[in-house]
Amino acid sequence: MKLANFFENYPEIKTLNVVLTDLNGVFRGKKVPAAQLSKVEKGNFRMPISVLNLDIWGNDIERSKWVFATGDADGKCLWTKRKPLIINWNKTKSAIIPVSMYLENKTPFLGDPSHLLVQLENKLIDKKLKPIVGIELEFYLIKIKSKNYFAESNMYSISEVDKDFELFDEISRVCEENNIQIESTISESGAGQFEIVLLHNDSLVTIAENVIFLKYIIRNLSLKFGYNACFMSKPFGDLPGSGLHVHYSILNEKNENIFDNGTSKGSKNLKYAIGGLIETMPEVTLIMAPHLNSYRRIVSETHAPNIISWGYENRTVALRVPGGENKSRRIEHRVAGSDVNPYLLMASIILGVEKGIDEKIVPPKPEEGNAYNSENDSLPASWQASINEFKRGKFINSTFPKELIEMYLDCKSQECQKLTSKVTDSEINAYLKTV
Repeated sequence: MKLANFFENYPEIKTLNVVLTDLNGVFRGKKVPAAQLSKVEKGNFRMPISVLNLDIWGNDIERSKWVFATGDADGKCLWTKRKPLIINWNKTKSAIIPVSMYLENKTPFLGDPSHLLVQLENKLIDKKLKPIVGIELEFYLIKIKSKNYFAESNMYSISEVDKDFELFDEISRVCEENNIQIESTISESGAGQFEIVLLHNDSLVTIAENVIFLKYIIRNLSLKFGYNACFMSKPFGDLPGSGLHVHYSILNEKNENIFDNGTSKGSKNLKYAIGGLIETMPEVTLIMAPHLNSYRRIVSETHAPNIISWGYENRTVALRVPGGENKSRRIEHRVAGSDVNPYLLMASIILGVEKGIDEKIVPPKPEEGNAYNSENDSLPASWQASINEFKRGKFINSTFPKELIEMYLDCKSQECQKLTSKVTDSEINAYLKTV
């Protein structure tokens, strides 16, 4: 598909948003006239390499070599070949064109996490393996300018979804037009909390792009209906957090699920994959819980696992093996919050599974009952602890590109320093006259 041919069907589109996805999963880019389309198509569109490495507020990383030491140099931004996202909910129709960052010689800039996922997908193809990935994305809808956000929780209630049927119908319509397939929509355990399940897909890159696009669609359409869509991991202390659960299995060249051995227990490859994910989990927690707020979600007794564990049909564990048909045997990775960068999350899962299978890592015994009471190790308990695990991790340093490691550490360290150095009103009120 050529961009010019694609936009022949949309002559009314006059402006384009050309976007990179930064390390926080935020769109960064430029709005350009549709007349500049050929510039994007020919690979002559440029942005600073440092735009990938902005912090959550959009600030440069202090003392980053990608800013002043390199003269804040531009890179080439090449179209990813993903069909542009059509924005048809505003008065004027426009489109988003996703791009990836390349160096001047058109080699991939490895600080862009999309390239790592492309490499991993190609590696699986070379092995004649096909990943099958499904996503469950949770989020809150918060009434704009309202102090009484919610009523009571009403989990799995059709009436809760029906109350906002126009919004969810609009989300479904826009997703369908943009080749994002929704399997289901449900109300979740938190009041005002919902979950959208994406139909499984065999392209890692497509899955990551779908998550980024879906969040953009939900966020913008929700505003139209009087809501802020919230993808924070834990926006309310007394309500459940929002996760991004990944369901993962692998087919071989005969289209057989390598996690299936004809029984409910699954194959040795299933166990080895779990073993790899268990072993690497402390090092990749910073990817699964990338923000200060993320650590409010992964606490005991919340259906958000803080214990490194696995089990069959057990939602208190980090890695759940769901029931159902043997041929559909899979791993549900339950740790990540809805605030993650899906490119980094998918890469960390694929690499962990690969390590487990290649090295035949045997996991600990599966947990039965409440895994929060188990004696297994916990995830890093704080943002800084996760940064430290990521920084010194042998697995991270041997599998992730050094540019990506450096940029991600710089970004998370700056955010951590800024947010954890602030003294809150709650602390002042608690301690000012008491200690």
